[in-house]
Amino acid sequence: MPSIVTKALTEAAVLFASHTLAPKTFAGFWKSVSPRLAEGVGYIDKHQNEGLEADKTFLEIITFRDAKIERIVNGCLKEFLHSDVLALIESVERIQNGIQSRREQINAWKLATLTAPATSLMPLKVTRAALNRRIEREREAIAADEKRIERLKNDCLERLSQAGIRMTLEQIDGLLYTAEGTELANTMAVAQHIKEIEAQLATLIGTPDAGPEQVKQYTGFLMMSYRVYIAAIERAIEAVQTRYMPRLEDIISQADSQMQAADRIQQSSSKRAEVALNNIELNARTIELAQLYRKHLDWRVMRLKMLKADMKSNFELAHNTFRTVKLGSELIDVIKTGEKDLLAIFEFEPPEIDAFYDKDLRREFDALTEQLRGPAPVKRPRGRPRKNPASAR
Repeated sequence: MPSIVTKALTEAAVLFASHTLAPKTFAGFWKSVSPRLAEGVGYIDKHQNEGLEADKTFLEIITFRDAKIERIVNGCLKEFLHSDVLALIESVERIQNGIQSRREQINAWKLATLTAPATSLMPLKVTRAALNRRIEREREAIAADEKRIERLKNDCLERLSQAGIRMTLEQIDGLLYTAEGTELANTMAVAQHIKEIEAQLATLIGTPDAGPEQVKQYTGFLMMSYRVYIAAIERAIEAVQTRYMPRLEDIISQADSQMQAADRIQQSSSKRAEVALNNIELNARTIELAQLYRKHLDWRVMRLKMLKADMKSNFELAHNTFRTVKLGSELIDVIKTGEKDLLAIFEFEPPEIDAFYDKDLRREFDALTEQLRGPAPVKRPRGRPRKNPASAR
């Protein structure tokens, strides 16, 4: 069957990457995550209809006391959130924070040049020339940081290409410089790891010594991985709907208020009309851009929900396969046990009847019988009949 992960990877790389994977190998990742996955498989195995608690609200999870699967999923998710792109996002964010600090310092020094003397005999007095030199050094440092960001992006693209994942600089920028980029990168990090797990387990299942028990175990790992992917998608949807959407609405509301205020200023004062009109246009453009981005986020949420629906289907299929293989294994166990019982029945050889009697008791029984019968009668010889004594007298 075509993997949903493969489909996601080809979706313009919209859902890609994660936290800090770069040096982490699959072996290290699997060593950390497999015990957590096994715990989740065991839980779902014992709770047949509780695999998709993600459909429940937080209140329902607490009310029905089935938060254990959520704890397991969150533990797995921490292990899954590692990838080259999220490592890139974190590095770029740190560099950009440094650039922002440098720019703030530059602005502070620019203001200081307004009052700084051109020259000074006092060694501790900062002149305009000294301030301008500092400003120039900071600008050079900013330029170096920006080049460093470009190198990091190119290095990341190269590593992705070696892993068989095609992305462009524009797509990388879309994850780096959009509000929901990190959430999408988190989601795709899980997808990337699931793809690796699928490949590794497929190899193991293809070996000659892979029996039903191994197939069940590997299918369980995939089932639980899909459950983690569902959780990652839900996190992204929740972040867009509860964080970014409200912020956009607030920006639109404030821009509308400022536009109305500027309109009142324009109508009340001809001297300030030009500046007020400019402010009206700026706020109108802000509103337009925010509305466009809101539509973009609506589309993003729709795509995430579609991906979640597909992944739920994958989860249900893996869950069905897991239970099918489990039932098959149980049937084999029953057959093997039944065969042993039947062999025990058909190979049963009843002992000789004599074995049920004590031989000494048998001899005593025969002797007692003879005594009860009495002495054996004397046998008379055959021939001439004996004379009657009475007739002889």
